[in-house]
Amino acid sequence: MIVYEFGLEKHFDRRMSVSDTPKSASIAQARPQAPARRTAHEKSDATHSRWFLRPGARPGTGVRLFCFPCAGYGAAMYRQWINAHLGELDIYPVQTPGRGTRLSEPAVASLPDLVARLVPVIAPLTDRPYAFFGHSFGAVLAAFTCAALIRSGHPAPAHLFLSARQPPNRRGPVPPLSHLSDADFITEINNRYGGIPAQILDEPDILALLLPALRADIRALEDLEGHQILSLPVPITAYGGQSDAIVSPELMDSWQHWTSAGYRRRLFEGGHFFIESQRDALLKDMSETLAQSKTDYLRWRQPA
Repeated sequence: MIVYEFGLEKHFDRRMSVSDTPKSASIAQARPQAPARRTAHEKSDATHSRWFLRPGARPGTGVRLFCFPCAGYGAAMYRQWINAHLGELDIYPVQTPGRGTRLSEPAVASLPDLVARLVPVIAPLTDRPYAFFGHSFGAVLAAFTCAALIRSGHPAPAHLFLSARQPPNRRGPVPPLSHLSDADFITEINNRYGGIPAQILDEPDILALLLPALRADIRALEDLEGHQILSLPVPITAYGGQSDAIVSPELMDSWQHWTSAGYRRRLFEGGHFFIESQRDALLKDMSETLAQSKTDYLRWRQPA
């Protein structure tokens, strides 16, 4: 779920080190503040651009691939994907509140609330073939956003690519985290997933920036545990790391019950964060899968 080893720039949307992280005065200014009225951010969502991080992206004609980040992180974790397969995939890294370029906004600790805000943002972009990719927490967010779009009468995605996470109807092998104190929460996250550098653990100012979004995402996941199965008319591919100690292939295979349109699973070398070292192979697999899905999607959308 947590990709600290990808570097701080994956969260803050720019390259930085511990030494150039803003200290206490500016940290306080950057911490999420409650809006004067709840509708303030919702009204601004209509601009859409705040929800996607696409620096330097060139116009594409391929399948739009919306990429949902893992817990605690933002769209910057997909920065290097943007122009990797131009013409085949048009990458749209999703930027949710409380992180990256939206660090000053409150993180959303309810997945249904987050989905409700995402649907009107993504809906106008379903005018050509599109697909969803989500890693860990992002996999669950992708699946529920897909379901909400379909319920709202919008075209379904051509494919769902769900990585390193079981569906919420299957409980994982580890106990809940959200009730823990900040110190115990960080310790347990690091014990389970690793990758938090010691210099970050020793920097309370940095942790103060990371914690609100991380806690919100973990809480959103835990609140969904035991959720009923959703039957989606969309093919699902589940991706996993061969040495992932948290999400087993058997757990991931529970996604097959969430689709009426076909399921497959593929494992890559690596652990829970295989998507970094296996980026090229992962994008190649999605491109090849979507080449056929795009044809099926266009045929489905033709008027009878």
